Amino acid sequence: MNIIKYLLLLLFISSWFEVTAQDTLDMKEVYIDNDLVYKYSDNERFTGVAQIKRRNGQVTYEEIYKDGVILMDYQYYRGEGKKVCYKTVYNRYKLWVKEKEYYYPKSGKWTEMTSFDGNGSKILVEQFEKDKLTYSCQYSGKKKHGREFCYDDDGNELIFQYVNGKKQKKTNPTQ
Repeated sequence: MNIIKYLLLLLFISSWFEVTAQDTLDMKEVYIDNDLVYKYSDNERFTGVAQIKRRNGQVTYEEIYKDGVILMDYQYYRGEGKKVCYKTVYNRYKLWVKEKEYYYPKSGKWTEMTSFDGNGSKILVEQFEKDKLTYSCQYSGKKKHGREFCYDDDGNELIFQYVNGKKQKKTNPTQ
């Protein structure tokens, strides 16, 4: 049992060192070559956070990298400290290809999540209020393609079908 505790402690310590060893640099201190990000200071692949700040020091945008590969980025609201407006998660195996995008409006009453396929094409948009799905629409790239789900003003569920961006007429009254 003690061996497991020591292994867990060793794993925790090594992950802590990796996190604390990351650099936080200004976006001007890194560059992109063949879709990988490097530090100007030593031309090594960058692991850490690259930020854009206002003159007052407020962070407005940051990207997270590991070994030169972008993992995610954050865009923050102006004047709101570090309140996230947009968050993008990237595919680790296809450089610069989006996996998910999150939008957090200032009101905080709802959130939107956009999912992408392995090539970065939009496939699904979902909106949530207090963790309850209130809107969902399938896409094929930029066009609605598939099922769209929402509620009307009276709280009744509405479901529509789209093919290549065109709303389909109901052929079955149960659709």
